[in-house]
Amino acid sequence: LFDEPLSNLDAELRVQMRVEISRLHKELGVTMIYVTHDQTEAMTLADRIVVLKAGNVEQIGAPLDLYDDPANRFVAGFIGSPKMNF
Repeated sequence: LFDEPLSNLDAELRVQMRVEISRLHKELGVTMIYVTHDQTEAMTLADRIVVLKAGNVEQIGAPLDLYDDPANRFVAGFIGSPKMNF
């Protein structure tokens, strides 16, 4: 379980650590749960993403599936850069 592991790192070190975490994930071949509010981290590291709102699951899917076909307005507003305006 990784809970916001890169939140206190500078931008350059974040990039390096994303690469390292991705390498470890592939090398170990185990399930990793990665908690983050950073969409870049989520979209680049995840095979699957769970979007939560107030403890409820809004959508589960591959990063591009969430981006291309959000389940609802919350997911649509949360995913993407820049964020959607409603």
